[in-house]
Amino acid sequence: FSFATFRAILSTQAVLGIIAVAMVIPLVVGEFDLSAPVNLGLAGIVVTGLMSHHGQHMAVAIVAAVAVSTFIGVINGLLVTRVGINSLITTLGMSTLITGIMYAYTDGRHIVTGIPESFLTIARTEVFGLPMTAFYMAIIAIVVWYMLDQTPLGRYMYAIGGGKDAARLAGIRTRRLTLFAFVLSGFLAGLAGVIMAARIGTGDPTRGPNFLLAAFASAFLGAAAIKPGTFNVWGTIVAIFTLAVGVTGLQLMGVPFWIEPIFNGLALIVALTLTRYLRREAL
Repeated sequence: FSFATFRAILSTQAVLGIIAVAMVIPLVVGEFDLSAPVNLGLAGIVVTGLMSHHGQHMAVAIVAAVAVSTFIGVINGLLVTRVGINSLITTLGMSTLITGIMYAYTDGRHIVTGIPESFLTIARTEVFGLPMTAFYMAIIAIVVWYMLDQTPLGRYMYAIGGGKDAARLAGIRTRRLTLFAFVLSGFLAGLAGVIMAARIGTGDPTRGPNFLLAAFASAFLGAAAIKPGTFNVWGTIVAIFTLAVGVTGLQLMGVPFWIEPIFNGLALIVALTLTRYLRREAL
């Protein structure tokens, strides 16, 4: 228990916090976005690739990376709302497609050269001794929380998650708001990818999928805390750092490396069980 450990946890979990918040938004409307973590990785490849391989200015590369990830969200949303494909299948297929595109572009190698120092300062700067990435996470969490909990838009989205048919009969534009949820998820995944690339200083085609289990577990654990039975931002953030403290504590105790996936897997099972129980209780 030390400030150094606290700072290290903030630094390593901030990007996970952003992508978990991104995954919460489709869950609120009753859909899944399993492509968000891989979409994060795509943004990291686009932003570093444009600067390293194509000599683009940092600002252009960042805007392009976020735009590409947002476009992926648009495609996901259209396939779910217009074509009628199940969101689990849609985003799982999109995740596989994106992975193939990243490997084709990078040939499975990291992008490590030609990345300007000014780009790295985006994530490596510290304010009051805390990593800048933690402030990005906090700002995004506050904005999304306010949208979901304090505006009519958020109430409509929760209504859709509670029952699409009932929401549609009440006059809520369910397809439009579901599409919006996927677009916003893609946009936040793009931001997370840019921040991740700036933090690690490379474009890593393998990094994105590693966020999936922890982010998914945190979203469901968050539905068992703060607002039981309801997907929410602050519960998700609390869950992320609860898992991070548990994993970090185990690592400091010197447990084998394979304990971490077991810990996170058990957390996901417990989270799903609690969420299902609490939702049933709420009904």
